[in-house]
Amino acid sequence: MGGRFPLLMGILNTTPDSFFDGGKYSSFEDALERAKDILAQGGDIIDIGGCSTRPGAENVDIKAEIQRTMPLIIEIKRLYPNTEISIDTFNFETARAALEEGADIINDVSALADIRLASLAAQHGAKLVIMHSRGTPKTMQNLCSYDDILKEIFIFFEEKIALAIKAGIPRQNIILDPGLGFAKTKEQNWFLLENLKYFNSLNLPMMIGASRKSFTDKTLEMSLKAAALAMAADAAILRVHDVAETKKSLEVASHAAKA
Repeated sequence: MGGRFPLLMGILNTTPDSFFDGGKYSSFEDALERAKDILAQGGDIIDIGGCSTRPGAENVDIKAEIQRTMPLIIEIKRLYPNTEISIDTFNFETARAALEEGADIINDVSALADIRLASLAAQHGAKLVIMHSRGTPKTMQNLCSYDDILKEIFIFFEEKIALAIKAGIPRQNIILDPGLGFAKTKEQNWFLLENLKYFNSLNLPMMIGASRKSFTDKTLEMSLKAAALAMAADAAILRVHDVAETKKSLEVASHAAKA
């Protein structure tokens, strides 16, 4: 039937140019308050990013990315040592620094463009999110043509899973993300949400990041609709901006399904 309650990953962007909350948490103090809010609202994981991956985004200097994220990871782990932290990066040096400071997950939107990320995760016993995309943030929205989008993403996942395992990461530490908003049209994003169970035979947890993206018109209402579809398909993790609102909405949906 679906409807298993997912973990909520609260988004904490420290970049000045993120698509929804760019610049809002670019100071250390504001970012730390955001982290506290995520936990207070019932968030299970904090996903910290220092490099925007929105459509059209430019690459950021790795030193700047590390400077934006490491002090925050250190302080969150000091205040809340049991909090699970994800580092949203495709840069090896940033991921390595984050894991050394206690991060638990590498959220890699490049899907192992740098294969060292898999062995790095393995060395630290960390989990790895493999996300489907095409091209780069600058070019991906010109790469939305598929013959069979479900089948092509499935094959993509199979290939990336094999690469990650070969690099040393245990299969159970891999998380899959279909990459909503990345090299996909509005219609394709909703189609994927309605057909997420297609990927269940891979027997790996699925993370869904739909919150406030363009295909939801950046609205809370449509973001909550996407979250409900993901929960119905037994997604393991939802990556969201609005933690409290998502939690409440899914609790209502869960109770209704059980009634």
